[in-house]
Amino acid sequence: MKPRSTMKRREFCKTALVGYALSVLPAMSKRGLAAESCSQDLADTPGIKLSGAATVIPAAATRDLASRLRGRLVTASDADYDQVRRIWNKSFDRRPAMIAECWGAADIIRSLAFARERELLVAVRGGGHSYAGYSTCNGGLVIDLSPMRGVRVDPFAKTARVAGGAWNRDLDWEAQQYGLATPMGRVGNTGVSGLTLGGGYGRLSRLYGLACDNVISADLITADGRLLHVSASENPDLFWAIRGGGGNFGIVSSFEYRLHSVGPQILAGVLAYKPDQLRPVLEQYINFCARAPRELQLDLAMHTDESGSRSAVLLCFFSGKPQIGEKILEVIRAATKPIREDRVSDYVKIQIGHDGPVLSDEAEYVKSAHVTDVTPEMVEVLLQERTVDIALSLNGGAITDVAVTSSAIAHRREQFQMEISISWQDLSQTDAKRAEVHGTWDRLKRFTSGFYANLAEADQKDIDDNYGANRTRLMQIKRRFDPDNVFRLNANISPAS
Repeated sequence: MKPRSTMKRREFCKTALVGYALSVLPAMSKRGLAAESCSQDLADTPGIKLSGAATVIPAAATRDLASRLRGRLVTASDADYDQVRRIWNKSFDRRPAMIAECWGAADIIRSLAFARERELLVAVRGGGHSYAGYSTCNGGLVIDLSPMRGVRVDPFAKTARVAGGAWNRDLDWEAQQYGLATPMGRVGNTGVSGLTLGGGYGRLSRLYGLACDNVISADLITADGRLLHVSASENPDLFWAIRGGGGNFGIVSSFEYRLHSVGPQILAGVLAYKPDQLRPVLEQYINFCARAPRELQLDLAMHTDESGSRSAVLLCFFSGKPQIGEKILEVIRAATKPIREDRVSDYVKIQIGHDGPVLSDEAEYVKSAHVTDVTPEMVEVLLQERTVDIALSLNGGAITDVAVTSSAIAHRREQFQMEISISWQDLSQTDAKRAEVHGTWDRLKRFTSGFYANLAEADQKDIDDNYGANRTRLMQIKRRFDPDNVFRLNANISPAS
């Protein structure tokens, strides 16, 4: 069996980590190409409305939009259309009518107005890393923030202003120049926008909360084209909703984050085990999690290798004093007896250690869930699974310090987050591979309590239930700011009736 990309991305340090260089400035503008693609012989473009009905976008309207954007408007007539329309996950081979590569809030507003006037389906792409394919669509307009990757750190105030198309690694790199960081995801080339709007779990979350808990303010463009500044004191309802409510309420052109003193040298290790150690390692993991200090992030990954053998890997990240972390790691090592250990001490390298290619050559499917407690019965089910990858991540700590009604996130009390995933290259296997994940999910779902919206797709009832006590308020805010449900490609909150 071929190793799965999920495990490549999550088992950092299993292979050598590469060096990293990053520019946070956008690439040179390709407006000349946009103008060429919108020449007089450009044909009318078929599209899809919000209602699902077919429509036609006149060539003259397309040329007009292209002329009013600072960025580039890409259509099927462009030579690189097939490259530009791709998102990270190969599962999604969708053909938008056009892609607006936005350079700032003005481009977003004009693109959104164009879609609104024609009732076009809209998708918003930040990092293009949506597991459920929400950052693209068929026949609609993709509002692409990927050129907007600037990061500005204020080391004295310990804050960062981050553009809506930036990746986690952009923020990590800039902040680490001053020994600062904020909770971001575990994959460096994930977009900050989708991650933050959906909650944002990361290696620092047990110590400093979720990514959304560290948002101070944001600039948000609503469905009717208004640019609003949202914070605890300005548009507080929207500020509450975007911290965990996903992209339901608008397009964020920039975030302001609170930063914390972290690194650049920290303690992290990956402990690998033989297949016959799977049960004791899983049981020891559960025991350690019950008494783990907030500085310790401890994850367990279970994976089947090419020979069909299933084994475990422990991922340890300690953000406190190194000497304390060494003692904790020694206790874990003595109790579990790993056959191999890899160590990394540089924060940025750890944060990019899971990064795969920006456009993966594999398709991937994942379901996630929150788990209050890993019971002995659940352990037995976990040990019986043989095909999919399963990962458990320790929650708790600062995540639980925030009341469930203080932001849109309704699930803060569960101890673990679980991911079930699989990857493949042959797209003819898509249905079969997804069925394998669903089979495992059916056997484990009785142990779960809700899901993490950034790592799953779900039916509407599950989505509604997932917001719990926050659902009614979210629906009311949705009705105020997006009554036509323009922003629907997400874990969607329907406007209140």
